[in-house]
Amino acid sequence: MDARAEKLAGRLLAAHTELMTYAQALTPTEAAAPSPNPGWSVQDTLAHLASAELGHCSVAENLLSATPTIGPDGFDLDAFNAAQVAARRGLALAAVLSELDANHAATLALLQRIEPEQWDIAGYHPGGFDTTVEGVFRVIAIHKRRHMKELVTPDDKL
Repeated sequence: MDARAEKLAGRLLAAHTELMTYAQALTPTEAAAPSPNPGWSVQDTLAHLASAELGHCSVAENLLSATPTIGPDGFDLDAFNAAQVAARRGLALAAVLSELDANHAATLALLQRIEPEQWDIAGYHPGGFDTTVEGVFRVIAIHKRRHMKELVTPDDKL
């Protein structure tokens, strides 16, 4: 693994560990509580993160294979996210956490396949911005941390 991959792996692992430490300590009542994301519970937000990580990996795969990602026209990210969350609503918290772990493992496996010359391959991210392969992996960690910050109240300890 090259230096970029090692640094990204460290960021991804830290973000995932923080998220899972928080999520595994949730009671059923806490998981069902409303989150700052309108219409979503805390568990829904975790389900969103599981789905989104897989989606981000698809973006990276598309960049690597020179397959165009979904452009800004004809794609509604909010509707996509809502559909992904709705599809996971009937799952138990343990199943959502299992999916988070599995998708994190898939991210790390993809990260290990990246060659040094591929990090700067650029393209469009369906989130509405241009990025690189490296940028996609950064977004995964940032996305987890952003949602964690929303979920964790000042009284919570990680």
